[in-house]
Amino acid sequence: MKIKNKKGQIKGGMAILIVAGLVAVYMLNIGGVQDLFKPAEPYVPPVGRCPSSGLTEITLNTQEALASTASDSNVSYYIYDNGALVKEGTTGADGTVSFDVGCAANKKYTMLVLNEKSASGVYPQTVTVDASGATDVHNLKTYEFGQIHISNLGSSANPAESNSVDGGAGKTCGFVITFSNNESASGYNKPLIMCLANTTSVVDVNINGVTVADSKRPSRVSVTAGYAYHTFELDRMVKSTEGAIKLTGTIQFSASTAPAATTVNDTFTCLVVDQSTFKIAEYKTLSLSEGFLEAAENTETIAQVGAPDSNTGTMYYNGTYC
Repeated sequence: MKIKNKKGQIKGGMAILIVAGLVAVYMLNIGGVQDLFKPAEPYVPPVGRCPSSGLTEITLNTQEALASTASDSNVSYYIYDNGALVKEGTTGADGTVSFDVGCAANKKYTMLVLNEKSASGVYPQTVTVDASGATDVHNLKTYEFGQIHISNLGSSANPAESNSVDGGAGKTCGFVITFSNNESASGYNKPLIMCLANTTSVVDVNINGVTVADSKRPSRVSVTAGYAYHTFELDRMVKSTEGAIKLTGTIQFSASTAPAATTVNDTFTCLVVDQSTFKIAEYKTLSLSEGFLEAAENTETIAQVGAPDSNTGTMYYNGTYC
C-alpha cells in the first residue's frame, strides 16, 4: 500500500474508500443525488378538465335588462374559433339553449349574441367562452331596441325654447334639441342626430357634446333638393331609465343669403337614428369583424336595422331670439 507523500498525494487505500463512499451515496440516493443524473423528460402540456367526450357543454341564458319582471330574451348566437365561424343557433322564446363545442386545455371561443329583428330585436354582446372543462354557463342581460322621441327643437336663447330663431344673414344663432328613449326597458345605441338645413342660407351647424359623423349618415334617409344633412354621434347607449337628453348647438347663416322667414320650406329639421349590428350575406366565410358590421342601415340592402327612427323636430327662422 502506498502512503501519501509530502506533496499531498492520496494513498491508494484512501482513494478506494472515497470511491466506495460516493457509490454508497448514489445507491442510497442520499440528498436525491440520483435525480441529478436522470435525463430530462419531454414537456407534456396540461390535459385540462375536459370530459371523456372531448366536448364542453355551453349553456346560454338571456333575459331583458331593465325589465320590472323576469322577461326572457330570444337571441341568436354565433361561435368563433380564431376568427372562423364554427357554430350558430338560437335560444328560442324561453331565452335558454345548450350546445357543445370542442374541449381542450386553455381553449377559448368568442360568442356573439344578438337579435337582428328590425324594431324589436336586441343589441349585440360579445363574450368569451371557456371550453377547458365540462361546462360553461353564460347568463346575459340584453337590451331591446328602444324608441327615441324628440320633444323639442328650438331656440336656446329663448327661455321658452320655442321652435324658432331670429335667423338672418351673417348671424349665428343657438338652438337646443331635447329627446329621450321612451320605450320601457330598452336601449338606443349610439344615436345619430341628423339635422337638415338649406345649403344656400345655412353654411354650418354644430352641436355640443357630440362628434361630427357625416360619414355615418344612412343613405336610406332621403334628402330634400337644396338641403344637406349635418350628422352628429352620441357615442353611447341611451337607456330608458335615464331622463331626457338636452343638447345645445349653433346655426351659422350665410353672410350673403338670409334664411326665408316666411317660407315653410326653408326650415331646420332634425331626427335621430340608432346604430345596430347586422350580418352581411357572406358572413359564414368571414371573420366576426368582417361578417358583422355596425351601422345605421344594412349597407348591402340599404334596409333599416335596429330601432325605429325618431319623429322629426322642426325649427323656423321667424323668431325673436337668436
